[in-house]
Amino acid sequence: MSPRPRHPRPLRWHLVRLVLGALLPVVAFSCGLFVYLARAERQSSERRVLTSARSLAESFDSEIAGSLRALEAIAASTRLDSGDLQGFWTQGTRVMKTQHGWLALILLTPDGVPLLNTGFPPGSPLPPVAEPESFARVRETLRPMVGNLAVGKGPSHALALPLRVPVVRDGSLRYVLTAVISTDALGDVVARQASGDVEWTRTLVDPNGIVAARTRDPARFVGQSATPSFLQRTRASNEGVYADHSLEGEPVYAAFSHTASGWTVTVVSPRHVLDAPLQRSLVAGGALGLAMLLLSAAGAWALSRRIGRSIAGAADAADALASGGAVHVDASDVRELARLNEALVRSGQLLEAQDREREAHLEMAETARAEAIAATQAKDAFLAMLGHELRNPLAPIVSSLELLRLRGLAQTPEHDVIRRQLSHVVRLVDDLLDLARIVRGQMSLHRAPLELSTVVARAVESVTPLVEQRQHRLDVAVPAEGLPVLGDADRLTQVVTNLLTNAAKYTPPGGRLQVRAQSRADEVVLTVTDDGEGIPPELAERIFAPFVQGPRSVDRNVGGLGIGLALVHSVVTAHGGRVAVHSDGPGQGSTFTVELPRHTAPLEPASAPPPPPRPAAKPVPLRVLVVDDNVDAAEALTDLLEMSGYSVAMAHDHRQALQRLDVFTPDVAILDIGLPEVDGYGLAMLIRERLGDASPTFAALTGYGQHEDRARSAAAGFHRHFVKPVELADLVVFLEEARQPRRGAA
Repeated sequence: MSPRPRHPRPLRWHLVRLVLGALLPVVAFSCGLFVYLARAERQSSERRVLTSARSLAESFDSEIAGSLRALEAIAASTRLDSGDLQGFWTQGTRVMKTQHGWLALILLTPDGVPLLNTGFPPGSPLPPVAEPESFARVRETLRPMVGNLAVGKGPSHALALPLRVPVVRDGSLRYVLTAVISTDALGDVVARQASGDVEWTRTLVDPNGIVAARTRDPARFVGQSATPSFLQRTRASNEGVYADHSLEGEPVYAAFSHTASGWTVTVVSPRHVLDAPLQRSLVAGGALGLAMLLLSAAGAWALSRRIGRSIAGAADAADALASGGAVHVDASDVRELARLNEALVRSGQLLEAQDREREAHLEMAETARAEAIAATQAKDAFLAMLGHELRNPLAPIVSSLELLRLRGLAQTPEHDVIRRQLSHVVRLVDDLLDLARIVRGQMSLHRAPLELSTVVARAVESVTPLVEQRQHRLDVAVPAEGLPVLGDADRLTQVVTNLLTNAAKYTPPGGRLQVRAQSRADEVVLTVTDDGEGIPPELAERIFAPFVQGPRSVDRNVGGLGIGLALVHSVVTAHGGRVAVHSDGPGQGSTFTVELPRHTAPLEPASAPPPPPRPAAKPVPLRVLVVDDNVDAAEALTDLLEMSGYSVAMAHDHRQALQRLDVFTPDVAILDIGLPEVDGYGLAMLIRERLGDASPTFAALTGYGQHEDRARSAAAGFHRHFVKPVELADLVVFLEEARQPRRGAA
């Protein structure tokens, strides 16, 4: 580095002379010119745009008034006096051909029942009223009304504007006649008013804030809501001009005015268009100011060159420092710049060392992150596939066991063992997939006020077979009332069930289990206590982590994956509660304590049970189509449904399923999603194309039970998503609901 000069002068000494000599005259001149021109040019531009908005509002009112006059003329038809609806339909059809933009004429009773619609042949089923607000106002006031933009109830679901007039005979309302105006006709109204001056976009907005017509990109924005700032401004005054952003996000000036029918028209111009006259004025004044600036700059040129070179050298050094290059600076006769140059050199040396260290850490962190992401993705994929692969073979086993029970062939103790152990396997699969959902943050809760006693009763009923098998004594002391919580009944039942199951598994045969509950000021406390193996202190700190288990005793005959307590912790935490464990050590038993927020609102009393149904004629057997490529599962489910009184057709792929439709029209289709070649979603689409309005109610039966799987089946039109193995009782409840006269896609 070059040696530092002896007497560098302060930077402000140089800059003060430069500013005083060059900028003060220009600043004074520019400020005066800007204030004068800004006021005059802005007011003129705003008046022009606001005039355009008023003209568009008048044009819209004129167009609507003409359409209402035409509609009132039709309402005076003598065919309505005689009730000749067929003749009125013909007359209305002829009149519509003369009216631009009319989509349909609709005749309604005062109760809103459609009598005719020129968009439908006479005698066809007619859709209900699409926009009831204006209909109600016509019925109350007996005056013509302009409705709001609405989506039609017909098959085309067109976006349109209803114009309604009352048909009054002998002083009373006999009908309401409606003309449906297309948004294209409204678009023609705003397009006719467009000019090539300063307007950029013209927009028509209904009283609800929905864009009805637009000269720019109407296909994208018609039917969408206007911006919140536009709605706030236009509802605060009758007309005005303000700065805003367009629907495309561009800065504009918006002039708006309200029509007589409550609609809003706006003329939007880019800000640079309205600001152009002002800018031209400023350019003219700036040219004079620039001449003065050049005269001032000429005298300061020699001085500014030295400062410029010093600043440029510091900037180059800063750029080199930012890019990691070597820092080199020259000497400066400005004291502050000289100190800055020295600091840049020191900073460069320090940053060079820090960059080397940071790069090493970043490389290590990226490697660890990539490995963690890959491991997580592999784990999630494995869990989803594991659930599917385990549930597919479980489905025919569960169905076959149920068939044996229905046929009276499953009465031996061996069958009880099979049923009990099979239920245990199904629960293990469900727990494993529940844990996967919780880890990914996909657990959903359906909260409702409930008494804790109902949750405990369901859990006790679930674990009673295990308790009896282990010959334990179970004491339950939970008040029937007075312990209200706001929670998901199924998830809280899962919490108590897992705690009792763990207590039963880790307590030697003949042990004692206790369930206690009490109320505190703002909490409900539940404890589950056993006199079993206890928990070592080193294990108690991590007992709620996934896959952590206590020591297994030699007499333990119920397995597990170490998931139950992790689910307990996640569910209780999601309810805003806490869970803790206490044990005096191995062989001293353990106590699990769950604390949940007390629900302060009163619980709704249970509704009285419905009266028993009256005897009815034996229903026609429901027709069910079962499609599953697992032959065993399909045959077992078919036999179960036939024994339950349903008429069933079975297929193993999409070809067989479509062949069955030639002789069998199902009321319900139960489809496996993982079919070969064409999956269950594609098969449902093919069935709808084949049967049309006679399409069945669809249910998915699959081994995939993740949140995204259920969401996809619902989006594809499936009414229910059953996960294999399915309980016959749940399936029967769904089938009985499907007896209702409801067809087609979901």
